[in-house]
Amino acid sequence: MKSFYRSNFWFAGLAATFTGNGIGRFAYITLMPVLIQANWFSQEEAAQFGVAALLGYLLGPFLIRRFGSQVNRATLMRIAMLCCSSSYFACAFPQMGFGWFYSWRFLSGVGGAILMILAAPMVLPHVRQDRRSRVAGVIFSGIGLGAALSGLLIPVLVQIHIKVAWVAMGLACAGLTLMTWKTWAELDVAPNPSTVTPPVMKSHSLNRGIGCLLIAYALNAVGFLPHTLFWVDFLVRDLGFSLASGGLSWALFGIGAAVGPLLTGVMGDRLGVRRCLVLGFGLKALGVMIPLLTQKLWMLHGSAFLVGMFTPGIVTLVSTYCLQLVGTQEHHRAWGAMTFSFALTQAIAGMGMAILLRQVSSYLPLYAISAIALVISTVCILCIPQPSSIRSPESI
Repeated sequence: MKSFYRSNFWFAGLAATFTGNGIGRFAYITLMPVLIQANWFSQEEAAQFGVAALLGYLLGPFLIRRFGSQVNRATLMRIAMLCCSSSYFACAFPQMGFGWFYSWRFLSGVGGAILMILAAPMVLPHVRQDRRSRVAGVIFSGIGLGAALSGLLIPVLVQIHIKVAWVAMGLACAGLTLMTWKTWAELDVAPNPSTVTPPVMKSHSLNRGIGCLLIAYALNAVGFLPHTLFWVDFLVRDLGFSLASGGLSWALFGIGAAVGPLLTGVMGDRLGVRRCLVLGFGLKALGVMIPLLTQKLWMLHGSAFLVGMFTPGIVTLVSTYCLQLVGTQEHHRAWGAMTFSFALTQAIAGMGMAILLRQVSSYLPLYAISAIALVISTVCILCIPQPSSIRSPESI
């Protein structure tokens, strides 16, 4: 029975990230050029819908802090999944206008943030310490699975009608919401004492370590923005590739994002989370640089796969490293701070990129900015205290 519930817990975590970010946010990337070409909205308006989700993502941590003591976490998770599901059904009605679309994209961002913040801290405390990285990988692989599904299906569905694509994504989210409805109550209980761990970092190094990790994770938000906001539109309208090619490239992003957390989770358990974070940020920076170096389609597909692989892959590692540094009891609070810093940087950078895009009429400067941000993230991880300043579990 225990193994059944553990599998159920993992699935709930995966469903949360699939709904909140895989579909709730990333499916819009494939839909964006379709909305513009079908004259539903202008390029600027369509870009603003992407920014609306970022602003909603920024509000999520505040809502958890404000209502977290009044509403149990299971209820918050259910509300967030309903918000994401409903947003796709609501956006199937173009006649409702810009304000309607903007509001629902904003709500999907709010829901996505809540799901991202709470999923791992609700599941991981129930998991043995030596398996947490790989379980976190399963949880965050939902981001990539949602992106892959949308990249493959939306180009097909829009051939029927754009509304069909919106409704299909909504149905996928609604189905997962119903399947995991009861599991959140089972997760919202105190974990087994054997899985509760204290922080492993000495107090004088903790602030420095968390500070460096927070800065690296915040800059990571800048690093992935051009791919997750504009990639398909960049390929289709800037470079002249077909929507099918753009959809395939986004599907490769999704496949990479599905594989990435699983791979980084296993590597984190075996090689060490800090070492894997340095490697992850470095390879992600390389992926972001590729559009600056070449416009060959197969290389651009490689860029999408590489950035996709380390988008949730780095989330997996940061969440696990955060748990390792601060311990089980403070993980929820620290991970919430990490997510807020990510969301704040993401919202500011997203609005800045939308403004810059109007001035330069090219996406390429955005990729240069993002590559620089990821290089700085790599340096920040290297500045985290070495293992010599971290107490071993045996000494605790």
